[in-house]
Amino acid sequence: MKISKHLLALAWITLTIFARLIPHPPNVNPLTAVGLFSGSKLPRSLSIAISLGALLLSDIALAAISGHAVFGYWSIFTYSGFLAIVLAGHWMGSNPSLKKTFATLLGSSFGFWIWTNFGIWITNDHGLYPRTMEGLMSCYTNAIPFLANSLAGDLVWGSVIFFGFAFISARVEKLGHLSANR
Repeated sequence: MKISKHLLALAWITLTIFARLIPHPPNVNPLTAVGLFSGSKLPRSLSIAISLGALLLSDIALAAISGHAVFGYWSIFTYSGFLAIVLAGHWMGSNPSLKKTFATLLGSSFGFWIWTNFGIWITNDHGLYPRTMEGLMSCYTNAIPFLANSLAGDLVWGSVIFFGFAFISARVEKLGHLSANR
């Protein structure tokens, strides 16, 4: 039986998405790595649908589990930032170099952090930060621990997802069970 690389990528993405639902430190989850990976390995429309769908479904599940609201006006920044990560995966290409993969992971982590914290500040959904330059700086300063967690999580999960997929693909291909993407 031949397995398509797209099907193998989808199975790998599905497995890693569930990791967002298990207990973990704040922002140490596979979503950035999954977004880059799906953007890199799947057709654009499919990668966007899967990645944003995974974010939405896991947000809904986390809201049900934790009892906290996970949506607000700031969610526009979260979802658009995540969409940018998926598109960065397309920019990486289907066989990115190690250097390009890690640079894109780091850039995605920083970019997402800057964009989403700007969203927290500008929407003021939580009423935490005044819309002043001091409020913006306070928002970013208070978010530094989340950036550290994101960087660590994205590098670890990126390694697991990209290298794990390469390892599994090589084993399946060696067995003669891997077909072209179509």
